[in-house]
Amino acid sequence: MAKVGFGIIGCGNIGPVHAAAIAAVSQAKLVAVSDIVEATAQKLGGQYGAEVHTDYRKMLERKDIQAVCLCVPSGLRVEIAEACAAAGKNILSEKPLEVSTKRIDRIIAATDKAGVRLGCIFQSRFAEGSLLVKKAIEQGRFGKLVLGDAYIKWYRSPEYYASGAWRGTKKLDGGGALMNQGIHQIDLLQWFMGPVAAVTAKTTRALHAGLEVEDLATAMLEFKSGAFGVIEGSTAVWPGHPARVEVHGTEGSVYTEDGAIKFWQFKKRLASDAKIEAGLSRESELGTGAGDPLSGLKTEGHRRQIMDFAQAIQKGRAPLIDGREGRNAVALIEAIYKSAATGKTVKL
Repeated sequence: MAKVGFGIIGCGNIGPVHAAAIAAVSQAKLVAVSDIVEATAQKLGGQYGAEVHTDYRKMLERKDIQAVCLCVPSGLRVEIAEACAAAGKNILSEKPLEVSTKRIDRIIAATDKAGVRLGCIFQSRFAEGSLLVKKAIEQGRFGKLVLGDAYIKWYRSPEYYASGAWRGTKKLDGGGALMNQGIHQIDLLQWFMGPVAAVTAKTTRALHAGLEVEDLATAMLEFKSGAFGVIEGSTAVWPGHPARVEVHGTEGSVYTEDGAIKFWQFKKRLASDAKIEAGLSRESELGTGAGDPLSGLKTEGHRRQIMDFAQAIQKGRAPLIDGREGRNAVALIEAIYKSAATGKTVKL
């Protein structure tokens, strides 16, 4: 079966992670890259033997590209995605898909009209620990789910925010500690616990006073199932700690750190539990973004998701995380921001 040709739009920051992941997928080939800064595009393209473009529209004219990775700042994606869809290209976007559900709905409408696939990078779902938790939930091992929590207590330096004029802006970042950093764990929490019915929240700027967005947020959740939960997110907590997601039920409790299981206990044991418990000390295969967005990040999660996306194209199926799945976390974060702004509980 022919390899799926990939192009990358946006060669800085997360672009090289996508390139490395594509190179590690046997079903995929990096054909071309595009960036408005030619030197940035030349550097990445030269590293992987890919053609270089400074105008993504020219890259979209290529017949040897079937999929495009969107790695530009969040608030710049909708128009590019619409152009990709019109050109018949399948789209795999970094998280979040865009900075608002209104703009995400434009992308979904464009890809639906064009009949192309839309995926959103949430590589934490592909971690072995995350998959084991999801399986245990589906097996009913937790009994009744009663609590689900996400804690993202990270640190970002002033230099991080100063490294790009778009960072920490409402227009291009969409939000702060939740929309940019904590969205991975917020996605996981909803994937595990189901949809949220109502949220009450507060946000502030605890350290980075010059930002337009929050660097500290707390939210109390009520899930549609009747379970409760908490989200705590920050980029003001030094030195930064592993991102943690907890799931608790009447017959079991589990928590993960950066996708790796650190606690696993159920009232009714299975033979397979021993192997999981023996691996509680292992490091996450995803790496961590606790203190730096890229230095601690591993490409394995992206590799797994890009492999799924390539296989979806080859086999004519939907990707495991499509655009509508990618929309869910943004919808919840929007509700958190609305609650914080109004001081009222917001129903979803």
